[in-house]
Amino acid sequence: MHGGFRLTWPNGLKRTPTRVRWFEKFSQLKPGMDLQQVSDTLREPYATVYRWADTFGYPFPDRRRRGRVSSAQWDEVEWGLRDAQIARDLGVSRERVRQVRASRGMGPSAHRSEVLRFEQFVAVNRERIHGFPVAQIVDEYGTPISHQIARRIIRSAGVRPHDPESRWRGVDWRLTNRDLAAIYGTSAKYIANVRARLGVGSAQWDARSSRNVAEPAYLAALAVEKDKVKKAGKHSATRETGAKLSAVRE
Repeated sequence: MHGGFRLTWPNGLKRTPTRVRWFEKFSQLKPGMDLQQVSDTLREPYATVYRWADTFGYPFPDRRRRGRVSSAQWDEVEWGLRDAQIARDLGVSRERVRQVRASRGMGPSAHRSEVLRFEQFVAVNRERIHGFPVAQIVDEYGTPISHQIARRIIRSAGVRPHDPESRWRGVDWRLTNRDLAAIYGTSAKYIANVRARLGVGSAQWDARSSRNVAEPAYLAALAVEKDKVKKAGKHSATRETGAKLSAVRE
C-alpha cells in the first residue's frame, strides 16, 4: 500500500466479480488523487470512477468544495460543452452547471442539441425506417452522431431492429442464383446460401437451358427484378440528397 493507506472492503457489500475487480484497481492507487486523475490513470470514464470511489470509500478530494465560482468565471464558460466537462473544469457539480445554464438561458449543450434533433428525426421517420441498420439511419440523418447513442434512441422510439435478410424476402426466387447474383452484385454461392436459409425452394428456370431462359415469363420476371433494384437505387440517392440538403439548411 501507499503511505499507510489501506482500502478496506465495505461492510455488508456483497462480493461480485465486477466489484472485486474494481476494488483491486482502487487498492493499487495512491491516496488523495482527485477523480480526474483516477479517471486518467485507470483510463475509465469519470462517472464510472466516481461511482466506484464512492462505493469503496476511496479518499479523494472533493473539488466541488474548493471555493465559489465567480460570475466572471461563469462568463468565460464554453456552453457548447457537456455539463459534465464544465463541472470538472470548474470543480462543481453537474447539477450546479445545469442550474446556471438554465438561469442564463444558455440552452442545451451542442451534444444535447444534436441528440434532440436526432430524436425528432427518428420520431418523424419512424414508420419508414423500421428494419434499417443503425448506420444507414445515421447516414440519412446527415449529421455525425455516436452509433451507440443513435441505437439507444432508435430502440426507445420502438423502431424495429435491422434484419440482415429482410432485403431478400421480396426477391423473385423463381429466378436463378446466377441471375440474382448479377442483379444484386454478389456471388451465386452467396445467393444459394440465402435461398437455403429462407427455405424458398429451387429456381423455376434452369440457367443451363437456353429454351427455359428464353420464355416470356422468365424474361418478364428478370426485367421486373432489375427494375426493382434500379428504383431502389434512385430512392436511396434521393434520400441521401435530401439528408444532405437538410444538413446544409440546419
